[in-house]
Amino acid sequence: MSVGRLLGEWHLGAPVASLVAAALAYAIGVRRVRTWPRARSAAFGAGLAVLASAMQSGIHTWGERLQAVHMAEHMLVCLLAAPLLAAGAPLTLALRAMRAGPRRQLAAVLRRAGALVHPATGCLALSAVLLALHLTPLYELSARDPLVHATAHVALLAAALMFWAPLLGALPGRESGSAARIAAVLALMAPMGALGAILLTAAPRFPAYERSAALAGISSAEDERLAGVIMWVGGGMALSLALLAVAGHALWQEERRMRRREAVGAG
Repeated sequence: MSVGRLLGEWHLGAPVASLVAAALAYAIGVRRVRTWPRARSAAFGAGLAVLASAMQSGIHTWGERLQAVHMAEHMLVCLLAAPLLAAGAPLTLALRAMRAGPRRQLAAVLRRAGALVHPATGCLALSAVLLALHLTPLYELSARDPLVHATAHVALLAAALMFWAPLLGALPGRESGSAARIAAVLALMAPMGALGAILLTAAPRFPAYERSAALAGISSAEDERLAGVIMWVGGGMALSLALLAVAGHALWQEERRMRRREAVGAG
């Protein structure tokens, strides 16, 4: 297995239609609003590109044979594609692009879903999905059954969007406090670190991966340990960067508030 084979071996499947539909819907929304930040459009497009790479390239094919590649696939979905899609603020775009009636309906749905768009809820959802997908037979089953694999990706992406959207301030009319965002990032580090540690120290747990790793000429124990490293190091780096970004944004906001107070006092 090589990087070329991971990034090559593309195959067009059902996810392509969903990704194209999402791209078209977003493009239509951008055309309907008067102004829309190009950076948000670029982020959304990049998120779709990462999803396409994770689900349609050799990464997906080899993810059904090696635990390490399967883990890399999941990290791409939840730690790279999801924050990029959330940064695209598709719900805000939809509200601005819709007509009055549908806009009111969507706004009402978002108001009723208040508890679901809190950083704590997103942290719990993503933690639960990550642990369920990697510590239960679902991990091996998703490598054997394409439908289960696709469902796992949907669940992982949905939970990741619940986590990243409030952190990035991408939800219309809702601005989570800096303390809640920082706490959510710190809290997610615990289950991801624990999962990485389990994979690094446990004996091979999935017979199907043991057989497919052997066919690829790779030790199943090394394959599982590499999966743990990808979770531990990759997840830790992504969350550390997110923590720095959230803390930096909080400091920037506090500086702006202080400057406004000074301006009012000087006036």
